[in-house]
Amino acid sequence: MVRVKAASTHFILSVVIFVAVIVLSRYFWYPPPHFSASGGWQGLKIVASVDLVLGPLLTLIVFDLSKGIKKLLFDLTLIAMIQFSALAWGVTTIFQQRPVALVFWEEGFYAVPAIALKGQQIPSFMQTQQVTDKPVFVYVEKPHTVEGLKQLIESLSQQALAPHHQAALYRPLQPFFDDIKSMQVNIDEIVATNSKMKKALDTILHNNNKKISDYCYFSLKSKYRNIILVFSPIGELIDYIEVPSRSN
Repeated sequence: MVRVKAASTHFILSVVIFVAVIVLSRYFWYPPPHFSASGGWQGLKIVASVDLVLGPLLTLIVFDLSKGIKKLLFDLTLIAMIQFSALAWGVTTIFQQRPVALVFWEEGFYAVPAIALKGQQIPSFMQTQQVTDKPVFVYVEKPHTVEGLKQLIESLSQQALAPHHQAALYRPLQPFFDDIKSMQVNIDEIVATNSKMKKALDTILHNNNKKISDYCYFSLKSKYRNIILVFSPIGELIDYIEVPSRSN
């Protein structure tokens, strides 16, 4: 019973830590709709396996008062170090995979994780906007010179950096919004074949007292789920519609 109580106490402490990680992930690192779309939930599964299972299970296995206080403290300290190391790795992975930019390239937006921009010079406009803890909307400006095109191709081939991962090409979206309006998705066609998305769109339109033609619609490609972003005609994000996964 003493062993079970020790493991239960460890589990409760782990739950407190896990709740803190959930709050950070859900409301700061992966604000809606990115928690499910960009891997916040998948990352939390890793943290849960470490924080809620590994530590308490090890405590249940090794806790034995007959060992003596010194030996028991050593075992518990070792467990704490193992759990902390694994937890730190899991939380760091979640943090590095958080979306920091929603980049428009070709015909839609791409969610770009923080780790994809590691080691690159981040544009000043992104550094300013990231204070809000929300991914920054970005436009990838295609190079207009031979030298610029050469650099883009070299980054693509030598560093395996896709254009939407090349921070040097990033520009604020707003000045280019009119240029991308012709690349919207056909929202009428999409909702005509998906009742769940139609209901979500109808709710957005009803809440804002708008017609379907009053907004602009663009696809957002994320790691685990695609999204339809709903913009005003001047480029302000109004809302979003989740695209059902294949399993739904």
